[in-house]
Amino acid sequence: MKYLSIVFLLVLAGCQTNSLNNTGLVPNAASVQSTIISDSVGAAPEGIVPIEGIANVSLHADRSLRLESTCTQVLKLAYSSNINYSEVIMGLKNRALLMGGNAIALVGWAENSSASGMVGKIYICKKKPYHVHAPGSH
Repeated sequence: MKYLSIVFLLVLAGCQTNSLNNTGLVPNAASVQSTIISDSVGAAPEGIVPIEGIANVSLHADRSLRLESTCTQVLKLAYSSNINYSEVIMGLKNRALLMGGNAIALVGWAENSSASGMVGKIYICKKKPYHVHAPGSH
């Protein structure tokens, strides 16, 4: 039993190391050259652009999605940026669509003068809970 305890502690200690970072496979700030960024061509578009099919992803209260037996949560995503609320929703819907999801829920939101942050969940639902669309939106 004593030897088993020692082996268990050694295994736990081995799990606490970060071997990828020690081998140089994960870049750090010192290894990233500024020329990588300065050699890139083109400009990033402003804001978030909706992808085709985004109308099939709907926003719901998290509680109603959790209570719906045909819904399965596939991802919980935390994100912070300097984009506004409507772009955050659009970005979360884009991500859901790319993952095969069809429903999202925003479960956390915080903002200050320079940034906003959200925690969202993506669901795949066979039958989505009832919700009302605003006129002209999908």
